Amino acid sequence: MNAHKTSAPKQFTTAFRRKVTVLCLLTFPLLLSLGIWQLQRAEEKRERQGELEAVQSQPPEILPGADLGQLSEHRRLILTGYYWPGRNWLLDNRQRQGKVGFEVVTPFELSDGTVLLVNRGWIRGERDRSTLPDPAVPEGEVTLFGEWWSPSDHPLLEGEGASAGWPKVILSIEPELMAETLGEPLGGHYVKLDDGSPGALITQWQQYEISAAKHLGYAVQWFAMALAVLLWFVFTATSLGRRWRHKDNEAA
Repeated sequence: MNAHKTSAPKQFTTAFRRKVTVLCLLTFPLLLSLGIWQLQRAEEKRERQGELEAVQSQPPEILPGADLGQLSEHRRLILTGYYWPGRNWLLDNRQRQGKVGFEVVTPFELSDGTVLLVNRGWIRGERDRSTLPDPAVPEGEVTLFGEWWSPSDHPLLEGEGASAGWPKVILSIEPELMAETLGEPLGGHYVKLDDGSPGALITQWQQYEISAAKHLGYAVQWFAMALAVLLWFVFTATSLGRRWRHKDNEAA
């Protein structure tokens, strides 16, 4: 009877140690791989930050005159041409300082006839969705200052809204669909207008944030969790942990 009572705790302890071992063998490499992945992401962000700083340190490209196909993302631009009046797209559900409204995208024809999309900034919407803002554009030739952007790729958004007439409500910028509506090629990019340019609304663009430090912080967290799992394994499932606990019991 006593032997049976003694063997039961030992069997339970052995089974528990096996479970701890399996759990640690599964989680430790996973946590390590997550930490390494975050380190790789941090390096990618550092490289991207360097590329962005190099692009933005260059003098602005002047349009018309530059090859649009060779322009780098976020390149500073100076554009001369004409707005198309009465052709506003309204990017829906855009916020500034907690208020909901639209970003206004308007075709802009360069002096050589090339048509680009210009995001002029934000305008507040009305509670009555049947009343849409339709801000006017300056008449005649104007010079704009802005930055070259590619549309964000969001698979859950469809670019063209169902609204008829102008202005048109859209969920995202999709140049191909918008070009079909205009009957003019638009290319695959658009211009984000600088504050103070003719026709600009409320810009306050969110800064393009590239934070390697954030990913380094995540990496530290994953590595710390991996270390905790390793220490738990050593203390619980190895002979070293058993000797450590035995010394503590003797000291007590």
